[in-house]
Amino acid sequence: MTRSLPTALALALGLVAASAATAQDARFDAQLFRPSGAPQDIVAVGQSRPLSHLSASGGFYFSFSINPLVLVTRNGDSSKKALSLVGNRLQLDAMANVGLLDWVEVGVDMPLILFQGGDNLEAIGTEGIVDGYVLGDLRLTTKMALPGLRRRAEDSGWGAALTFNLGLPTGNQDAFASDGAVTYTPGLIVDYRFDTGLLLSANAGFWARPDRIFNGVKIGDMAPFGIAAEVPLLRSVGVTAVGAVHGAVALTKLPGQARQIPAELLLGLRWYSGLGLTFTVGGGLGCGCSLQSPQLSFFTSVIWVPAVMSEYAAIERFKEPPRDSDGDGVTDDADACPDEAGPESRKGCPLRDSDGDGVTDDIDACPSEVGTAARSGCPIRDNDQDGVANEDDKCPDVPAGPHGKNGCPLARIQGNKILILEPINFATDQDILLSESLPILEEVSQMLKTHPEIKRLLVEGHTDSRSSDEYNLELSRRRAASIRTYLEESGVEPERLCSQGFGRSRPVADNKNEEGMALNRRVEFTVLPPPAAGEPRCPEEPSEKAPRKKGVKATPPPAKPAPKP
Repeated sequence: MTRSLPTALALALGLVAASAATAQDARFDAQLFRPSGAPQDIVAVGQSRPLSHLSASGGFYFSFSINPLVLVTRNGDSSKKALSLVGNRLQLDAMANVGLLDWVEVGVDMPLILFQGGDNLEAIGTEGIVDGYVLGDLRLTTKMALPGLRRRAEDSGWGAALTFNLGLPTGNQDAFASDGAVTYTPGLIVDYRFDTGLLLSANAGFWARPDRIFNGVKIGDMAPFGIAAEVPLLRSVGVTAVGAVHGAVALTKLPGQARQIPAELLLGLRWYSGLGLTFTVGGGLGCGCSLQSPQLSFFTSVIWVPAVMSEYAAIERFKEPPRDSDGDGVTDDADACPDEAGPESRKGCPLRDSDGDGVTDDIDACPSEVGTAARSGCPIRDNDQDGVANEDDKCPDVPAGPHGKNGCPLARIQGNKILILEPINFATDQDILLSESLPILEEVSQMLKTHPEIKRLLVEGHTDSRSSDEYNLELSRRRAASIRTYLEESGVEPERLCSQGFGRSRPVADNKNEEGMALNRRVEFTVLPPPAAGEPRCPEEPSEKAPRKKGVKATPPPAKPAPKP
């Protein structure tokens, strides 16, 4: 029995201590309003842009909450009674932030409760009221912009950043100013700034905190959220309106317990002064749907950025609306041609067309010469001016005749020859010219008229090896004479023309195959020097026109190509 008494006393003391510890451990940080300390953060909702490199900001947030922690109890007659465990709270958040490398921002927030009051705590098994002057939990904050989504202060467009906040248990848990343990909150910020300066931001994260059972309500891990907007009112003087909805969703709860979703709406005005000071003032309305939702709240802040830091200049640039002198939708700071309208794809410079051909200089391969779009702005070049573009002209430096092909004349002078590009065709076994060959003779005629230095031209007729020598010789003479007659009738002086048939005596290819025989059936034009004194005009008689068959004309009606003789 003597040993059992000390044991019983120790057990009793342990139970009392455990009961007291449980009552204390049930308390938690009741503060919903957790401001963001950078100058352009939207009160309790952050924006993605970190402070400029080595720029620092510092200042204070004062917040006053009415009934931030209300407990509803039942009286003996089953009526409900609301007890304001924390009836009013005046809190000061001393904050400082610094930017690193334009990518990262780190900060510190030290909360200090200057005053708070409320009803007696007997409803939770403790006498008295909460202490009115205590520290809160120190917060260490980090923000890092995401690659490709880092935005400057004056820029528009999307921005995004990762955040990580660490809470240290420096506060007074008895006064509902601390969670009594280390907490951490990873999160994400996504925002968008319009060209007008309007900023929309959304925050989400995970708040890891210890579990507490408070009056039948489980308080533990939560998912904080926030959406906010900053609207320029008088941008040139730095006045904006700010608004936010922020809160947290409880991720754990007891069976039968309503899920805790403390939230509040905040509205205010902000002034970016020219002294590097940012002033914000506003108020909020809680949803009344959770232990931590205040009925009303008021806040004001002063954040200072020294003028010597680049962040000061960044905020000043934000205050000045971006100018667009030429009204092309590209602001002057990004416009390479601020006085000339042009598309954004060309950095605000106009689509110039120096030669006025309808092809802009950026895609014009010949910007100083009028051309066509099909040729990338370059002109249709025609060196010989024969109407055939150089790129299609097989003879770009030789003018084509009236019936030339691919830019080449059907006939051209080379040495003592007038070369023709196509054969001259006759009706089978006749000296009747086919119409398809007349354009060639027209070019030969024109060439003789434009080259009076050619005093004599010999028209030569040649055949392949088929048929007898006598037949081929006579046929070649008549065909050469037919061509001479055509040229005379086209206006060439008769004294400049001679004709001669050679039959098959001068082949230029093998007559054993069709290809060779086709080459041997030909007409040649040879330029002769003027005759010497006493020399006949033409090298062989007869010099008169060769007789023609009855009905033969130099310019016959169209006929089918002549078969091989």
